[in-house]
Amino acid sequence: MKLLKSILVLFIAISITSCSSDDDNSLELTSENLAGTFKITSYKSVETETAKNTAGTVIGSSTTTKNRSSSTIVVTLNSNNTYSIEGILVLDSKTGNDKNDDEINDLNDTKGTYAFSNVEPKTFTLTESEGKKLIIGNFEIKSFNVNSLVLKQETNTNAGNIEIKTITDITLERN
Repeated sequence: MKLLKSILVLFIAISITSCSSDDDNSLELTSENLAGTFKITSYKSVETETAKNTAGTVIGSSTTTKNRSSSTIVVTLNSNNTYSIEGILVLDSKTGNDKNDDEINDLNDTKGTYAFSNVEPKTFTLTESEGKKLIIGNFEIKSFNVNSLVLKQETNTNAGNIEIKTITDITLERN
């Protein structure tokens, strides 16, 4: 009887832990589901600049971190795959432990088109036609549900012996 109770408890524990939750509010990635008005609630960019000599040895590097401060950015995604951005994005910027001057980006009247792919990793691409070229390019979709869209972008740029790697994370919350 004791063995039967132990097996029953083990069965219940396995059943509970193996069930997946359907409460994540996930949506299928379509233009209709993406359409809406969002606010950028989080923006973080980490830029690492590495200098190398002609032999390829690293001779110096620095890291600059930019975080969204108190600003309101409204992003409107339309079902016809166009978008617009309105607002001023103020970024607190630090290089190492030193605070830089705030970076003020006027994104008013930024317009363009977007595309997305459901192939893993899911991607979201913003192409700018008018305005500031701050939030453009290819992003990986980290999550998408009824409430939010979370994007990540990684870029690498080489200019001579200087390599710049930038990782940007953006969270958009649906209004």
